[in-house]
Amino acid sequence: MNTLRSMWNNEPLKLVMLVAIALRLLATFFSPGYLMHDDHFLVVEQAASWADGEDADRWLPTSQRENPQPHPANFAYVGTQYVIFKALKAVGMEDPEFMMIFIRLFHAIYSLLIVYFGFKIAETISNKRSAAMVGLLLAALAFMPNFSVRQLVEFICIPPLMWSSWVLIKRQGDYRWFDFAIAGIGIGIATGFRFQCGVFGLGVGLALLLQKEWKGLFILGFSSLFFFAVAQIQDVFIWGEPFTQLRAYIEYNNANSGNYPNGPWYMYLLTVAGFLIPPVSLFLLFGFGYIGRKHLLLFVPAVAFFIFHSYFPNKQERFIFPFIPYLVILGVIGWNVWLERSSFWAKRQKLLKGMWSFFWVINIAGLLVLTFTYGKRSRVESMDYMYEQGDEQNFLQVFAASRALPPLYYQGDWTANYWYQPGETDLEQQRQFMCEKRDVRPVPNYVLFYGTMEEIQKQLTVFSDRYPTLTYDTTIEPGNFDKLLHWLNPINSVEYVQIYTVDPEDICKD
Repeated sequence: MNTLRSMWNNEPLKLVMLVAIALRLLATFFSPGYLMHDDHFLVVEQAASWADGEDADRWLPTSQRENPQPHPANFAYVGTQYVIFKALKAVGMEDPEFMMIFIRLFHAIYSLLIVYFGFKIAETISNKRSAAMVGLLLAALAFMPNFSVRQLVEFICIPPLMWSSWVLIKRQGDYRWFDFAIAGIGIGIATGFRFQCGVFGLGVGLALLLQKEWKGLFILGFSSLFFFAVAQIQDVFIWGEPFTQLRAYIEYNNANSGNYPNGPWYMYLLTVAGFLIPPVSLFLLFGFGYIGRKHLLLFVPAVAFFIFHSYFPNKQERFIFPFIPYLVILGVIGWNVWLERSSFWAKRQKLLKGMWSFFWVINIAGLLVLTFTYGKRSRVESMDYMYEQGDEQNFLQVFAASRALPPLYYQGDWTANYWYQPGETDLEQQRQFMCEKRDVRPVPNYVLFYGTMEEIQKQLTVFSDRYPTLTYDTTIEPGNFDKLLHWLNPINSVEYVQIYTVDPEDICKD
């Protein structure tokens, strides 16, 4: 304990980096699977299929038969994962689970830059005490380790943004022309990974305008645009013209803005207040506003980004994550400045300490849950099970409730599969279709039943009558986190998967 206290007082950066590394390593090895559609199917599934010479969701024009249309996705970050998968396969790695450990480890190491830059920025504009708290929060906020090892572009874009901020902040107004050029590289790369980061870049430009840094504004703008174009150069090779994916992304969002989760303009205020745990989250929001005007290069772009997402129709909680490190940096500094001037809090130190103790108790509890969360366990392990058997030709998925995409990456086979859902699929017509297509797509030799155990039993009755050779193999249970979410709110499904083998000849028997 004395060693930790000594490090906190004398070498806080070393201590917070060790905490960050330890937590992210735990998440790397004990938080497998995926959390949502985007961090797997828009990154891992696509990149891994390209590395195998396939195209999982037909993003590429060569996979589309007529009138190929660009997928409304950003290829830049996915392309980096394709390179990693390709490199892993080149050195003989094939096991999907093992490769994903390496991918998570790569992301864990990369995410340490958030902690490092956060500490250095806070130390430069404030003091080591504030920097230590900033670093500790960025290292150990309940959601940070888990999300840091995910393939979420909302997290991937943060390090280059913070690098850009650090390059300018460390000069403290004594800028050189190449400081703006280097800062522009960070903004350009971040925007290349996630288009919405361009709003952050506009905010930096506005802050420079307010500081009357005309030359810096021009250099940073040119550098940002140039490196954004570099990050999108793959469009020229894939589609034959630049910025094809950007146009497709804008057109798609304009046409489908009402088809995604929305919320009131203040939704993200509630999001950050909840994610950062009140009352400390309220301290940070207050401190952010209190000190912001003194640090325009951090405050203006962060506010611009926040306002943009607050009014953009598609609102999902993870979209606001690039704002959080800036809230933490300015929030901690501003709150500490306020405490030094506040007679109210000077007389209520025990109350303040109690509030922080409450925060850390809740946060540590969250860390223990999220750092060891196996996301979508039943879906991942059902695919992994068939990979380990080594005899899968194709499989049929039977959904008792809503249909879900199978994470084929973990199965190691990109063959198109079949699915059945009561009320949407006719069993006999599907059987005939599978048999008619057997020369193009193999008839399944596995059947996977998804749902609660009661729902699965109902579907088994239907299928057993038609396919008498169904043979039980195993049951994959949902993860503890999925069970917890279902317990907290039954609207969240708890999904078991029962795996059966079946004789393909039995399926096609009249």
